[in-house]
Amino acid sequence: MKKILFVLIILFVGHHISAQEFKGRSSEYNFNITKDPPKPPYLEMDEASIVFTDANGNSAMDANETATLKMSLKNTGMGEGVGLKLKVQETTGAPGITFDKTKPLENLKVGASQVIQIPIQSNMSTTDGKAVFQVSVDEPNGFDSDPVVVELVTRAFVSPKLIIADYTLQSSAGDRIQKRRPFDVNLLIQNIGQGVGEKISLKLTVPANMFCMSSNETLNFETLKPGESQTITYSLVTNNEFSAQKIPLSFVLSEKNGKYGQSKEITLEINQEITSRELAIQAVKNEGTAISITTATLSSVVDKNIPVTGKKYPNRFALIIGNEDYSDYQSGLNTEMNVAFARNDASVFRQYAEKTLGIDAKNIFFTTDATSGKMNQEINKVEAILKRVGQNAELVFYYAGHGFPDETTKSAYLIPVDVSASNLTSGVKLGDLYKRFAETGAGKITLFLDACFSGGGRNSGLLAARSVKVKPKEDFIFGNMVVFTASSGEQSSFPYQAEKHGMFTFFLLKKLQETSGNLNYNDLAAYIKSEVSIESIRTNSKEQDPDVLVSPDVENVWEGWLVNP
Repeated sequence: MKKILFVLIILFVGHHISAQEFKGRSSEYNFNITKDPPKPPYLEMDEASIVFTDANGNSAMDANETATLKMSLKNTGMGEGVGLKLKVQETTGAPGITFDKTKPLENLKVGASQVIQIPIQSNMSTTDGKAVFQVSVDEPNGFDSDPVVVELVTRAFVSPKLIIADYTLQSSAGDRIQKRRPFDVNLLIQNIGQGVGEKISLKLTVPANMFCMSSNETLNFETLKPGESQTITYSLVTNNEFSAQKIPLSFVLSEKNGKYGQSKEITLEINQEITSRELAIQAVKNEGTAISITTATLSSVVDKNIPVTGKKYPNRFALIIGNEDYSDYQSGLNTEMNVAFARNDASVFRQYAEKTLGIDAKNIFFTTDATSGKMNQEINKVEAILKRVGQNAELVFYYAGHGFPDETTKSAYLIPVDVSASNLTSGVKLGDLYKRFAETGAGKITLFLDACFSGGGRNSGLLAARSVKVKPKEDFIFGNMVVFTASSGEQSSFPYQAEKHGMFTFFLLKKLQETSGNLNYNDLAAYIKSEVSIESIRTNSKEQDPDVLVSPDVENVWEGWLVNP
């Protein structure tokens, strides 16, 4: 009986206790029972695996931002990690920083690892400074990991400031806003604040009987960094039931905080002149927290604040031509052979002609992308009028576009958009143009030619493959005529990219803007020559020296001619 009882005790103890040593004695037997020691995990954070990811990617904990701290936990011990708990502390008391202080983790087998993610949130009270996190893992039997310390830069809230910076109008259906004629509004928005604008919304409201054909009345942008801008094009049209003269367009620009946007109403008018084209914008780079930001614009400084002199010259006439788009009229030409900003040059010069030079709108003859037929038609019309007015007539002729020389005769030509450089007979020979204008008997004839006649051009010459430029012959001029040219000899006439104009045209308009036309021809010529020659080298790294050609009939008096007598 004793033997049976002893065997049962041994089995029972063996089932519940594993090899832990026990000592005992019965009347007949001595026995020892032992238990294996525990196999602990060895938990450690892999410091090389620590990654901080924030919403705006600047590796700092900005105010009102969500971020994640990631690292890898590995077990290189002898036993499995069980009942593990993540422990996170912020040791500096950084304001506005919240996170989970504890978090249960999965069991971790020997030789295995797991990625730990710690979401961190800041709020508007976060300040400039730092947050120091101490991260460790607790193990129930005391085999905790050593803590790792992670230091993050914190930044106080910096507000954005979203504005509607500028707008321009564009149309392929005419030069004025008309009912049932589509037109485009190019709107420029910009962040001129020091903070990043997030979750941006732009909403357009149009009046009754106006329709937005581009279907972009509501637009959303994820971010707009300090200085950054965006251009949005709205295609609009009114139906025949639109009875008002004014067209109010309401824009609401907002961001996620609802505090740093702008509401603005832009009022257009039926029959308002369309004077601009779609323009490219260069964004301002974000290079730090103290950013110098210039308000972006879709138009040049000379396109705004055009002087209105109130003077009227009923016998002053203007013929204005801006030839830009050659590639659409001629096969084999690419867009680089177009004349950048020529339409805009002509359109803005037209405004100066009316507002600053006092020319009645009915006496301004204006065309862009003119074909050979159209150019000759307009020249014939103006020539006929000047002959009838005679000595009291005054002509202002403005041309922006390609010029080209005949390789044999070296005579210069103005080039319509449908005329190739290999077929100059359909172009407008400059010498013939001088002759026709002079023979009208007009008392004062002024030509402004923003073109070059050497075979080059603003982007590429009309024959881009030509490697040799031709020095054009200076055609003889007579009568009461002065010709302002954009460049000399074999030089090219260049664009002024920053101002969206030809270099020559920009400084011509700039001087008219500064003086309201109250200056003489000598001062105008000196200013254009000086400014263009310097700015062309500065911005284009190429020489461009404007010139003035003067008829012998006025060589002793032209310098004293007044732009606005």
